[in-house]
Amino acid sequence: MNIRGKTLHVKYAWIDGKIEKNVSISVDESGKIVEINKKVFDDNVHLSNHLLVPGFVNTHSHAFHRHLRGKSEIGKSAADTFWKWRDNMYGLVAEVTKEKIYQYCLSTFKEMINAGITTVGEFHYVHHSEQKFDLDQSVIQAAIDSGIRIVLLQTLYERAGFDNPAVHPVQERFISSYEDFIENLEILRKRQEHPRVQIGVAAHSARAVPFENIKRLFEFANGEKIPFHIHLEEQPKEILDCQKWIGQKQGPSDILLSQMQLNKYFTAVHATFTPANNMVQFSKLGANVSICPCTEGYLGDGIPRINENLKISFGTDCNNRICFLEEMRWACFSQQMLNNSRSVCGLSPEKLLQCATIAGARALSLTSTTGNLEIGKYFDAVSFSLDSPLFANSLADTLIDSLVLSAGNREISHVFVAGVDRKT
Repeated sequence: MNIRGKTLHVKYAWIDGKIEKNVSISVDESGKIVEINKKVFDDNVHLSNHLLVPGFVNTHSHAFHRHLRGKSEIGKSAADTFWKWRDNMYGLVAEVTKEKIYQYCLSTFKEMINAGITTVGEFHYVHHSEQKFDLDQSVIQAAIDSGIRIVLLQTLYERAGFDNPAVHPVQERFISSYEDFIENLEILRKRQEHPRVQIGVAAHSARAVPFENIKRLFEFANGEKIPFHIHLEEQPKEILDCQKWIGQKQGPSDILLSQMQLNKYFTAVHATFTPANNMVQFSKLGANVSICPCTEGYLGDGIPRINENLKISFGTDCNNRICFLEEMRWACFSQQMLNNSRSVCGLSPEKLLQCATIAGARALSLTSTTGNLEIGKYFDAVSFSLDSPLFANSLADTLIDSLVLSAGNREISHVFVAGVDRKT
């Protein structure tokens, strides 16, 4: 279904944080919303018994990880730590090529679309195959061909650990100097003209990038007004290694807060073991935190110490299971279990949906492009069929509760990216 140049009429739509009934949305030929009203005409495209919400924004993905499915080893001694899982991941990319990374990403991005994800922040650090940085364009092309909107978070990776241990052979595919990285980044940015492609930056982690270059890269991003992301304190080992290396009781988040003026362009990914008081500082500074509850459970990472004012978004990370509604639910459920309460950080179904949409767009610096159904933004949206028995007896004021806490991918009927239904 293509509604460019047309008007779509739906029974219910999530507009400005609330359910509106009998909504008509007009879309121009470029896929942008030009009018929202309640006028109904015979030539409208009708989704008569559907709920329409903004497309989900996935702020943290490693698309190629999806192809580790079936190799979890959960419950066995071989799966006892995150670090052993990482070795399996290294095996996947040991012989990666441009065609392989393209196919890995294409299949994952298509699956994301079918799960209602219209935008992905791809945290891309597997850069090199036969030549330096020759894999980057393959990831972008996979996104273009799948129909998803992408922010390629081009990721700097300089070393194997705080004390520069010997590099694992596979890590050679990740590593570059800061200077080579920036040179390639500028070339990559100049080449991108597709309307669904944007380029951001990331420092892989404090263990993989020295603090001075984390700061340099963030300052670059801040100057260019593009997103900056970093894996932060996903595992206790990162904090302990950092403390051992600097000889002080400071973890990576302590150092970043002391050395950098964090703001809306900064996103900490996971922050699973970041102290609660540092998370409060993130919220005060307007920084974002991307949490990935299904992956953090799958890898046995832990549960982050969030607070009500924190700008939270969600990611699918390892993509073992791609269902954004499950990410929302487990963000809520894990916090409830951690705190023995059913009211934690204001994580209502409505707030969870906002985290999955407009807060995700904020973390990817796309708030002028997507994240909600608003005139001037692209029509990125997901429709859910209310014919499903799951929605039986749901009224307008209970639909979001039913959607977020009960529904799944099978209730998704259409996934629009810039006005074109990309669901397969």
